[in-house]
Amino acid sequence: MTTIAIVGTGLMGTSLALAIKASNLQVDVVGTDYDSTARAGAQKTGAFKKVESRLSSAIRGADVVVFAIPIMAMREMMEFSANDFQEGCVVTDVGSSKRVVLQWAEEVLPKHVNFVGGHPMAGRELSGPENADGTMFKGKAYCIVPSVTADRAAVSSITTMAEAIGAKPFFIGVEEHDSFVAAASHLPFMMSVALMGCTTKSANWEDIAQLASSGFGDLSRLASGDPVMHRDICMTNSEPIVAWMDAYIKELYDLRNMLAAENGPDPDAVQQVFSDAMDARARWQAGIFTTHDRGPSTEIPSFGESMSEMFIGRRAMEMQKKVFGGRKNRSGKKD
Repeated sequence: MTTIAIVGTGLMGTSLALAIKASNLQVDVVGTDYDSTARAGAQKTGAFKKVESRLSSAIRGADVVVFAIPIMAMREMMEFSANDFQEGCVVTDVGSSKRVVLQWAEEVLPKHVNFVGGHPMAGRELSGPENADGTMFKGKAYCIVPSVTADRAAVSSITTMAEAIGAKPFFIGVEEHDSFVAAASHLPFMMSVALMGCTTKSANWEDIAQLASSGFGDLSRLASGDPVMHRDICMTNSEPIVAWMDAYIKELYDLRNMLAAENGPDPDAVQQVFSDAMDARARWQAGIFTTHDRGPSTEIPSFGESMSEMFIGRRAMEMQKKVFGGRKNRSGKKD
C-alpha cells in the first residue's frame, strides 16, 4: 500500500493527515516530529497509522514525504534525511514561501527523488495537533509549484492528494506564488500585528480594550498566529511582503489625506471609497474575479506549460501547445 510520511505533526501536518484519512485515498499515513509533545498529541487524534520518534523510520520506504515544518528548518531536515528517501520518492512541503524551499530542494535532495512544492491556502491562528482540523482544506486553493526536474507522475501525485482532501489545485510559478501570497496572506498578518501594536502601546489601552468588540477581534485575529511560522515567512519572503506593505501604506495614506482635506472631507468621495470597497469584497466572496481563474484542470500541465500560461493566458496556451515539447527529465529524455 502507498505510504505518505508527514514530517511535522503540528496543526498543518496533523490536519493534512486527518484530511487524507477521511478521503478516498487508500494509503497509510505515518507521522514524525522532533517534539515528543507534538507526537503524543498527533497520536491521540487517530490521524496517523503510527507516529515515529525517528525521522529515518518515518520516511524510509515512503512513496510521498510531506515536510510540514517551519520553513527555516526545511533545509536542515532535507539534508538530514537525504539518504533515507527511496528511489522515485515524491517530496513536497506545505510552506508559505516557495523560492527558498525550491532552491534548497535543488541543492540538497538526492537526484532520485522528485520535489513538488506545495502550499495549501488554509490554516488557523491556533497551533498544535490538538487544534487540527481535517476539513480546513475543503474548497481552498492548493498551490502546486513543481521543481524544474519533477516529472509528470510526481506532479500528478500531489495534485491527486490535493483533490482528495477537497482542495483546488492551483498551478503557479515561484515568483508569482511568493508575491501573490504576500498580498493575500502575509500582508493581512502584518496588518493585524500593526493594529495590535498601534492600540496596545497607547497610554489609553486599558480603556480602549474595554470598548474593542467584534470588529477589532476580526482584524486582530491573525496576530494570534504562530510566531515561529510567521518569523520564518518574513525571513524567507521579505521583499514581496515589503512591496505589498508599501502599497498598503500608500492606500492608507490616500485615505488619510482624503479625511484631512483642508476644508473637510468630501462626503461623496468618502462614501464612494466605501462603496467601491464593499463592491470589491462582494465580488470576491461571490467568486467573481477580474483576472482569469486558473483553478483545477483536468489535464496536469508541465512546468513549462504552467509558466507559459502565466504570461500568455490559458486560451492562448491551448492554441500554442504545439510549440512546447515534453520536458526533459533527470536522464535528459523527454517525458
